Amino acid sequence: MKFAICVLLLCSSGLAGAQSAPSAEAEAEAAVTAAKAKAQRLFAAGISEKELLEVAKEANKSGVPRQQIIEAKLVWGLRSQNTDFLVKILPEVEILAENFDPATAAAMPNADAVRSFISYIKAMKAESSQDEAGFKQHILEALWLNPQQGQVFLQSISKHRLADEMANLKVDLKLPLTTSGGEATTLNDVLGGKKALLLDFWASWCGPCMQLMPALKHKAETLSAHGIVVAAVNKDDENAESTAERLRNELSMPMPWLVEPPERPFTKELQIESIPRMVLISPDGKVLFNGHPEDPALWVALKKIDPAIEPVKAQ
Repeated sequence: MKFAICVLLLCSSGLAGAQSAPSAEAEAEAAVTAAKAKAQRLFAAGISEKELLEVAKEANKSGVPRQQIIEAKLVWGLRSQNTDFLVKILPEVEILAENFDPATAAAMPNADAVRSFISYIKAMKAESSQDEAGFKQHILEALWLNPQQGQVFLQSISKHRLADEMANLKVDLKLPLTTSGGEATTLNDVLGGKKALLLDFWASWCGPCMQLMPALKHKAETLSAHGIVVAAVNKDDENAESTAERLRNELSMPMPWLVEPPERPFTKELQIESIPRMVLISPDGKVLFNGHPEDPALWVALKKIDPAIEPVKAQ
């Protein structure tokens, strides 16, 4: 799930009192510039947790307000949907809410917004521990406190409900389907004794699907080293096999390209109501992930299979 947060432009405040010596003024200006650069780096997209924590230490030494450092950690955790990280920094976020200063804010509009994300973190924690009542309580608190982020919280509810249904599902890996070349096969054949199977549901008429093809190819090449088989499943209504085979050759895609039978058993069973969609399946048919290809939760599920797996950025 992509997490949309509006990050405000960071502003340096005026110096508290002019210095008499030009060198002192220059040093002060340099310090402010350095602090501003560190603060901006804190909110950079795509940095790892290790990089974030290192930059946070440097930012603290440079005089970046603690509030902005905590906000940056919160934003990073929300973007990456890293529940463990968010739970770990929850005490800091609670301090942020209690002492929120609008004049110092870098990402959060007000204290209620911070409180809403506290509730959201608690909801994520409850979900990870299968506490249904706790999830409902905290996600509704988040929605009440911050309706501006309602779409994000409602998406969490939808994902939670789908995950509940998938938890009781066991995919029949022996159901017949065909390759884009017209050969009969099964998901079990495609899996070939590997650790897991990652299916990408797509169609030639789906613009976002086609835009993500380079990332799909990169995923297939990267994840194969970790025992994860990536396969594409075409959902075109007409000429599915020939369309899939043509595009597979044009795009030089190395992974298996599959086509469902007319009854669309996997589409129905996995509730593929929108595409692009990726589904991660274990060798025993358990659904480990079912969602958008760019949802950070996909990488959380993959790292549970092999902790050495790192997210592949869109190409």
